[in-house]
Amino acid sequence: MIKVLAVLAVPAALAIAPAAYAQSGEGLAAFGKCAVEADRAAATALLTSKIGTAESKSAAKKLADKKAACGALIGRDRSEDIVRGAIAGQFYLETYPAPPAALTGAPAPFQGSGDPSLVQFDLASCAVTRDPVAADALVRSVEGSAEERAAFGPVVEAVGRCTPTGAKIGFSKVQLRAGVAEGLWAYRKAAAAQ
Repeated sequence: MIKVLAVLAVPAALAIAPAAYAQSGEGLAAFGKCAVEADRAAATALLTSKIGTAESKSAAKKLADKKAACGALIGRDRSEDIVRGAIAGQFYLETYPAPPAALTGAPAPFQGSGDPSLVQFDLASCAVTRDPVAADALVRSVEGSAEERAAFGPVVEAVGRCTPTGAKIGFSKVQLRAGVAEGLWAYRKAAAAQ
């Protein structure tokens, strides 16, 4: 079953739309947990590598291989961003048992990757910096639950605040959830390092 949010009106016409390869998100958390438990070193190496590089793509492909112990859990979309997001979500939940503090002032300016092929990743990461509490609620929610549905609204609004006026960007629910998970993992690690 494909789960999709309807097109939402936000300042920059951001849409959560089905991707050509949309999948049910039910296996992402299970895949992330399995992959981290089965090969923590490979999972760590994946997130240490820069998204979009040959190294990252190769590592994601190995972890999500159907023949690998955990590969069957992830579903049809075995793309790099989905694999990274599932693993980042698992690391995040293991590392941070409590949500982050709400922002108390204007968020810091966001610096994206500058790579046009990573626009979804950049927007999801930016959304984390605009509403880390909503991002945390999404990552902690059970896929397909009422809590997940409630968490998507504020996250989509935060993505809208990061999207240039007039731009139209589409995400599947799975892509947005994965991008937010990796963005939140990086956001909390950076905050802890300061």
